[in-house]
Amino acid sequence: MSPDFPDLSRYVSLQSLSAEQFPLDDVNKRVIIVGDIHGMAEELNALLAKVLYDPSSDVLISVGDIVAKGSHAGSMDVLEFMASNNITAVRGNHDQKVIEWRTWMEWIHYLGGRGWLKDAQRRWEKAQEQGADDVDDWVEDQAKHDKKHGKWWKKIPEGWTLFGDHFKVAEKMTHEQYTYMLQRPLQIHVPHAHTFIAHGGILSSDPNYKAGHKRQPTNGDVTSVLRHLQELAILNDVPQNLIPWNTLNMRGVLDDHTVTRGKDGTPWTDLYKKDMKRCNGFDSDKRGTLQCHPATVIYGHAASRGLDIKRWTIGLDSGCVYNRRMTALVLGGKAAASLDLPAHNYYDGEAIDVDGNILSSRVKFGDSGHGKIYSVSCK
Repeated sequence: MSPDFPDLSRYVSLQSLSAEQFPLDDVNKRVIIVGDIHGMAEELNALLAKVLYDPSSDVLISVGDIVAKGSHAGSMDVLEFMASNNITAVRGNHDQKVIEWRTWMEWIHYLGGRGWLKDAQRRWEKAQEQGADDVDDWVEDQAKHDKKHGKWWKKIPEGWTLFGDHFKVAEKMTHEQYTYMLQRPLQIHVPHAHTFIAHGGILSSDPNYKAGHKRQPTNGDVTSVLRHLQELAILNDVPQNLIPWNTLNMRGVLDDHTVTRGKDGTPWTDLYKKDMKRCNGFDSDKRGTLQCHPATVIYGHAASRGLDIKRWTIGLDSGCVYNRRMTALVLGGKAAASLDLPAHNYYDGEAIDVDGNILSSRVKFGDSGHGKIYSVSCK
């Protein structure tokens, strides 16, 4: 971003949740974690009805992307529900775009450009009536020929699409809803559950170095390192986790160790699984293991992979906005009681039929707990 622009990102890095905010051991309380919503308000309501959501006892959490891509009306309905009830959530990449557009609008208004922006919107709507269909080309033309308002056109950040879906949500949301969005962190840490929540994902180690390298957070003076500090080290000492774009967008890691949002490269969850399998406690000196304890990551964003559940990562974006399903992970409540289930009763990442229906809904969670998967159709 040009130094002439203010901070439009307004990132909040981390929120920690206490046992009260993330209850796992109370049979009368549950944690309900919902995958990407994308303004699919009716489907969200159906999912909450299916899990018998009770706001007086249940904690509802979103993995991000609550708005955009679905209908505008649906996005505004979801945002109203989330903001008015102060629902816990991390930012998604689409939520971030809405935040940035609203922050930009506030800046333009402060500079005195409110009239220009309203006039530009009316002119674009008229241009559409006359057959224009590419707003980026239209903005480029305006910036060249509208000499009267030239300084304002230059204040549109490069690569941003004016008057698109994110702009419209940003424009219509209330100040209270904007404040709610601004308060959403990039990452949530739940120390007592040894769990991270992030929209795109979190790397457990720096792919630029081998697992046993001294720069990795799983090494060091392990006699004085507590599990909580190890988890904070993952957040703070793995440099890729300190880059907001990665937290919001990552899907994989390329051979050159670059984090990518594309389909190329190794899924970050495969790298994470590999590290977690090598964790063998802080006192371990067994060859080939790491001095660490596993931690769970719950995330969204990767709709192309669908419901993606591995032992230490739980991906909940099952593609509702693409007419597939919306999914929730339910923890605590009756599941807080320990159940000794055979391995085949747990979801193993393969137990879905050709229509996307879940055949085995129980999943392992954390060290020895479990949760249950629920989903509804979005067709």
